[in-house]
Amino acid sequence: MNVLAYSREVQLLIGEIQKNRGKDPSALISACDRLLTYGNSMKDDALVGYAHFSKGETYYLLNDASNFYSQMSASIAPMENVKEWNYVAMANNMLGIVSLNRGNAPFALDYFIKAISICQDNSLADIEWIIHLNLGSLYLNIEEFNKAISHIEIAYSYIQEHQHIEGYIENLTAVLLGLGRAYLKLGSQEEYLEIEKKLKSDCMPYLQDIGKIVIYCYFARVSNAIGEEKARDYWIDMVNTNTSANMPIMDVFDDFYDYLGMLLSINKYDDFFKAYMVLDDLTKYTLIKNLERKLLTLKIRYYRKVGQIEEYKIASVLFFELSEYMERENRLMVSDMIVMRNSYMELTQINKKVEEENTFLQKRSETDPLTGMYNRLKLNEYSEEVFERAKENNTAVAVEILDIDFFKQFNDNYGHQAGDDCIRFIANTLIEMSSEDNIFTARYGGDEFVVIYEGLASKEVMEKASALRRKIYNANVEHKFSLTDDRVTISQGICCGSPKGKDSFFSYLQGADKMLYEVKQQSRNNIKICDAESI
Repeated sequence: MNVLAYSREVQLLIGEIQKNRGKDPSALISACDRLLTYGNSMKDDALVGYAHFSKGETYYLLNDASNFYSQMSASIAPMENVKEWNYVAMANNMLGIVSLNRGNAPFALDYFIKAISICQDNSLADIEWIIHLNLGSLYLNIEEFNKAISHIEIAYSYIQEHQHIEGYIENLTAVLLGLGRAYLKLGSQEEYLEIEKKLKSDCMPYLQDIGKIVIYCYFARVSNAIGEEKARDYWIDMVNTNTSANMPIMDVFDDFYDYLGMLLSINKYDDFFKAYMVLDDLTKYTLIKNLERKLLTLKIRYYRKVGQIEEYKIASVLFFELSEYMERENRLMVSDMIVMRNSYMELTQINKKVEEENTFLQKRSETDPLTGMYNRLKLNEYSEEVFERAKENNTAVAVEILDIDFFKQFNDNYGHQAGDDCIRFIANTLIEMSSEDNIFTARYGGDEFVVIYEGLASKEVMEKASALRRKIYNANVEHKFSLTDDRVTISQGICCGSPKGKDSFFSYLQGADKMLYEVKQQSRNNIKICDAESI
């Protein structure tokens, strides 16, 4: 956009926007509104697009996802009309970030691939590297760690060759942390220790305190991974001291989420809640329900871990409500995207790339990466269909939740690899079981699995559940550290009934979970079943 081609009044407005970027949001938005009024009156797409983009960028920095989405979406069509491809690429990139945070990875991928293609077609390497970094974050979220590394390394190569770019240290920090997260997940000790070394020498001395917080989170996780408890506790104290309500939540969420997961795994409950409360407040301010729901899973894990069953149930209900809200939100996002696509120019080559990537991602999004089983996303979708059919046809449904007896002891003593093998053994047994008609199985999380029996009487359900328990028992997988037997066993809770009215999968799952809890209180390697009407 050639600023000098405009009147003095417009130049001053653009100058005011640029001066206040990242400093005075109110003044910037006011200037954008005046520029938008002028641009609309003159039917000048460049000014209209620039005003919407600048407002959207400001709302992004303010963690205001709703206003960000509407403004940034509105910037794309006018910028395309005047071929301001750098702004179109940046807008798609930022929409991708927010879509990913909203829990819609396919939409995020769509935006990112479009942005990369625009960059490649218009030689915008200075923007393309940023999008590769964000694609790396996407693949980290779906646990495709090697693919994540391949994209983040493209970003790393670029910034190493362009150390003069604005915000070089902050960008280098983001790239190194992205690589570090992937290497930690892969257990690649040499690589994640090298990342720690680079962060200490190349980034820490040049960052302000607020920019160091996510590095402290990473250092704590590295120290924990190599068993250096004293160093780990030092970095945890540094996080506690420096965590701030001014953090840009969408930039730090993933790093904090991994850090909170570590605190939970090592029973650092006080530190967990200190960091959790700050992140929870920031997350609620964004109005992004996926971030709230994702964070809530940690609290649910905590309540389950310490045996606070009532709090666990309350949090689980909230989780279900957030999931329903997200479904509505995603439907609105679909509608918005359809409208936007109608305004896009023909980008045949881009759409082909998106289609190929989305086919891959759709399969990944429904499948648990460790076991190949269906995951919670597919479970929620399938269970809704089952309960609708049952209500229409007045047929029976049973929901079972099961877990591995004393799995923590198995994992701690035999090692994580053996723990993964044990989970895969249970999963393979369940996958074989699901080949039967009217039986669906999914991994629920950790060592927990869910089975849905459709159209079977409670006696038949009990027979099949008992057969499953015997099959696992008779496989004689060694577990010397179990307090129940010398082999791997499972405990099972089941809720049966004919759904009516407001009955839902979630209410049946709660009933099954209650039965599982009672089994584990009384004895393991056993089954308990209840009628849905009794819960």
